[in-house]
Amino acid sequence: MLQLRKTVQFLNKIIGIRTSLILSLFLFLFVSVGYSQQFFGQVYQHVHDEKCAALPMEKYIEEHVGVVGSSEYFESWMQGQLEERKKTPSILRSLEDEVRIIPVVVHIVHNGEDIGVGTNLPEVQILNQIRTLNEDFRRQNPDAANTSPIFRDVAADSRIEFVLAKQDPEGLPTSGIIRVQGTKNSYAAVSDAQLLSQFSYWPAEEYLNIWVAPVAGNVLGWASPPIADLPGLGSIVFPREIDGVYVTSSWFGEGGNANPSARGRTLTHEVGHFLGLRHIWGDGNCSVDDFVDDTPNQDGPNFVCRIDSPRFTCDSQDMTENYMDYTTDACMNIFTQGQVERFNVVLANSPRRSSLINNRATVEPELFPNNLSIDRLINPADLVCDLTIIPELLLRNRGENTITSARIEILLNGNLIETKDFDLNLALGDTTLVTFSQIVLSGSNDEFEANIIRVNDEDNPETVSKTVTSFPVLQPNIDLPYTFDFRDLDDLWIIRNPDDSITWEVGELNIDGNIQEVLQLRNYEYEAFNQLDFLISPQINLNEFPNTQVTFNMAYAPYNAQGFGDDLIVAISDDCGNTFLIDSAPYNKDRQFLQTSSPTLDFFIPSRENQFRREIVNLAPFADLGTVRIALINRNGYGNNIYIKDLEILDEEFYRYKVDLLELVTPSPVSTGDHEQETIRAVNTGNLPIDAFIFRRRLGNANPQSFIGRGIGLGPGDSLNINLPRGTLGSDISRLTYTVDFPNFDQNLDNSDDITRFILTNSNFTRVPFRQNFNNTVVISPWVVINPEGNNNNWQLTPLQSGESGSNLIRLENPEENNSYWMGSPIFDLSDQRQASLFFDFASGQVTDNTTLKVLASRNGGRTYSEVSSKSGSDLNTSQSSEANPNQRGDFERQFVNLTDYAGSENVRVAIVLENSNETNGTAFIDNIEFFLSANPEPVDPGLGNTIIYPNPARDVFNIVFNLQTFENVNIQITSPTGQLVHDVDYPNTLNQTYTFSSQLFSKGLFIVRITSNSITETRKLIIH
Repeated sequence: MLQLRKTVQFLNKIIGIRTSLILSLFLFLFVSVGYSQQFFGQVYQHVHDEKCAALPMEKYIEEHVGVVGSSEYFESWMQGQLEERKKTPSILRSLEDEVRIIPVVVHIVHNGEDIGVGTNLPEVQILNQIRTLNEDFRRQNPDAANTSPIFRDVAADSRIEFVLAKQDPEGLPTSGIIRVQGTKNSYAAVSDAQLLSQFSYWPAEEYLNIWVAPVAGNVLGWASPPIADLPGLGSIVFPREIDGVYVTSSWFGEGGNANPSARGRTLTHEVGHFLGLRHIWGDGNCSVDDFVDDTPNQDGPNFVCRIDSPRFTCDSQDMTENYMDYTTDACMNIFTQGQVERFNVVLANSPRRSSLINNRATVEPELFPNNLSIDRLINPADLVCDLTIIPELLLRNRGENTITSARIEILLNGNLIETKDFDLNLALGDTTLVTFSQIVLSGSNDEFEANIIRVNDEDNPETVSKTVTSFPVLQPNIDLPYTFDFRDLDDLWIIRNPDDSITWEVGELNIDGNIQEVLQLRNYEYEAFNQLDFLISPQINLNEFPNTQVTFNMAYAPYNAQGFGDDLIVAISDDCGNTFLIDSAPYNKDRQFLQTSSPTLDFFIPSRENQFRREIVNLAPFADLGTVRIALINRNGYGNNIYIKDLEILDEEFYRYKVDLLELVTPSPVSTGDHEQETIRAVNTGNLPIDAFIFRRRLGNANPQSFIGRGIGLGPGDSLNINLPRGTLGSDISRLTYTVDFPNFDQNLDNSDDITRFILTNSNFTRVPFRQNFNNTVVISPWVVINPEGNNNNWQLTPLQSGESGSNLIRLENPEENNSYWMGSPIFDLSDQRQASLFFDFASGQVTDNTTLKVLASRNGGRTYSEVSSKSGSDLNTSQSSEANPNQRGDFERQFVNLTDYAGSENVRVAIVLENSNETNGTAFIDNIEFFLSANPEPVDPGLGNTIIYPNPARDVFNIVFNLQTFENVNIQITSPTGQLVHDVDYPNTLNQTYTFSSQLFSKGLFIVRITSNSITETRKLIIH
């Protein structure tokens, strides 16, 4: 194993494969972060616009297997094997002249249709596909004559044939076609491979698994390519469960429900990948090769058949008819001799390829007439939790005849206990459970045996597994709470070590200067890949303690190379520890989630407490199982050592990891969308420090992005800002959903939290001053409204029942609790101003004490806001009634907001926000919003369409105030007592301004002021003392 590690490190250097974390091809963006809580990274989501997802599959394999799974290493291995074959051609030729048969199992993953309908393909279509596959690989395809003359001399018969499997994994007859209903209408290329495998899978060492399902997008199929047989590697290869070929339903075979253009060549193409071929253009340009000497270089794929009008690239004619190009099915017709040579290398050497040839699944199984087997001794197993048991067996018919009767005897410690006859009706492959009379065990040194002695009235039939034996031992109980004592390993806990090799053991560590005992498993030195080792607890009574919590401190530093990593599993057994429910284990962590220290190439030995992390497993979801046992299970992946200490089993859920998302800080609900990052406020609401979590962001209905945060150091009760790179927002309202999962990589239920916010992007400008009375309009624009929490009820335009026709105002009714309701202004420029203020009329009936009306202001278009005004509770009540009457002006109060602090800024925006209201509150109303370029809380109002001069007579200053219906260009002329024109100035964009003049600029006496605009022509007297 140490030699293998050195080999991998060397290969990393010579091939240039990075051993740092590679972004997943799934929809997750895992980015390591530092202590600053910054989540940086780019979106990594490959868009499959190709027919074949070979490149994404290669990437996936490299990420999961590491350097030995990389295409670079495979090609290095392949070329070496080809060179070796050239040295010994005569020996190999005789073997390859024989036809090699590969068993195939076709998994039809359908949407629930009847056989022959939709994605549940008819059998004839499947048989047509297998026929086409064989014709293509044997060069017996009817269109072989269409091969271009220039390429006919290199065309080859691979002498490989495919047959639907004749035996299933149990050795029973099969059609080789499995039909199963899936859980989705369509499946994503590559990333849904694991899901498809979960529906149906046969061992990849014996069968070519072909999954046929509706695939989303333009991808027609993909395949897992073979991997080199690195000496000493053992079974470190691509995950066996998803090793095979995947084809979309409509392009599998021909006829039936297939696409009219389909001829079955998609499967031919993908099986070519499965057996070691690359795309003929090498997935590059003329400088990239497919590593086959007799296929010409191409600068890219061909999508159009060009046999009659050849395409020339890279100084040669393209082999458009090759099965590994992208041309239509009707165009493809050739594998070359060089490609077949690669098949031969793979089938002779590659793991899970060489074992396929001519194996038992290619021939009909041999069946005995009356073959009844005991498939499993269910009770008593080796571990029992009660001395009084009812023996139970699982029987299976493995013979030709229907099994109608059987006689079975059971013995305890060599003594015959019972002989029982059973009436059965088992066809080939059927199973049944049989039981016997209750027996009492001694609790130790017992031997139980069951024998089939008669089947279908035949004594001593020729059967498989007709005798089974167990050695049942009574298992101990514990009282809770329980603290693990290392002396209990001999009495209460069981170490199950199936390979009698490295397993759980007691060790001593110097941790922060103190010697401590630990449980350890030395994966660094463990050479049995994928081996499971169990540390099994005593019995735990969940009927008495339904909220049991298992907790321990764990330390693990991953081995610093891709493809090497261990798993730690805490699984539940409901049969006294004989079997464990690994698939539904409440705790199942790989190297990513296990990591408590930085990856290393060295033998990991923790020396500090901060290299350990408290792990929690809550057993409440399994309380209905009654008495259970748990097992700490190590799955070796040639990674590094795992250490466990401070193991406890508590009678309640004492420890808790939890992070809550408080608020979306940035972007704000109304902004220009030019924020540099997204910021979410989070708080640790658990009782343990949190150093890592998974964070997800989703924009609208798009696929979520996921991030890993590490080095967070968030103590109980502490909060932090989570910063993400800015996402792409829409031009109007966008929905952003954030989720925090797995705090400290805890996998218990109910420890996630999410927050959804709706934000509005708006960059509209308006000139100042401005007035908005909402009359004679059907829209609130240029103002905008948003309910960030739900995008539901909002400020709405509503007509008045009194006043002039077309009179409107803004209303908010039936607000939801804990929601906020924003009304945002357009952006305005105050860069040349010294003062500013906002007025609006507000009316409301009775409101709750925590209901708040705020006015927020921003200097940067809404990127950030500050509070400039706030009123709550009774201060908002403008009417003594529960509801304000919008038709009574006396129910309104004029609100003043001083914005002088924002004068001098050019991207000012204000927002009027009602918070923490609820349905018990009265309706709120807003009307007559007006912006002034002054800050007088009680401005002089000359009346709409009028102007006024005050004070008059004047001493120090005098003001000319306007209140015009719309913006106008105003001219002001002032004539002195002598008749001289001393002031003649135009004032553009006048609306509600107050123009102030110093009396010091004028002599004393009577002045004539002439004011002229589109709507005003007035002459006023002004006396200056």
